[in-house]
Amino acid sequence: MTLAPPRTDLADRRSSLLVLAGWYVAVVAAFGLFLGTLSGSVPADCGEVCDSERSRTLLFGLYVALPALFLALLVSLSTLAMLVSRTGIRSSALVGTLAAVLPLLACGLLVTIL
Repeated sequence: MTLAPPRTDLADRRSSLLVLAGWYVAVVAAFGLFLGTLSGSVPADCGEVCDSERSRTLLFGLYVALPALFLALLVSLSTLAMLVSRTGIRSSALVGTLAAVLPLLACGLLVTIL
């Protein structure tokens, strides 16, 4: 019994993973750019209790968005493994994008609702 040769016409796992990682890097970079647009000043009449818009958004990002993004990454990685092994899609860009977009949209909706 001879083994069948590996199929080389399907999407490459490594390049699909790089596309997936690119989507997550783009989301983190967009959040960093958004933080740069926020004001870092605290209102003068507030005292020591108040935070700036930037620090409140950063804390929200650390305590809410980062765990949600981590869960989305886990779902994306399992989706990527399934798409690469079970589908006949040839484009690595399409496989990486399909694996990343739906969990990132769900993560975005979850974070916006909170």
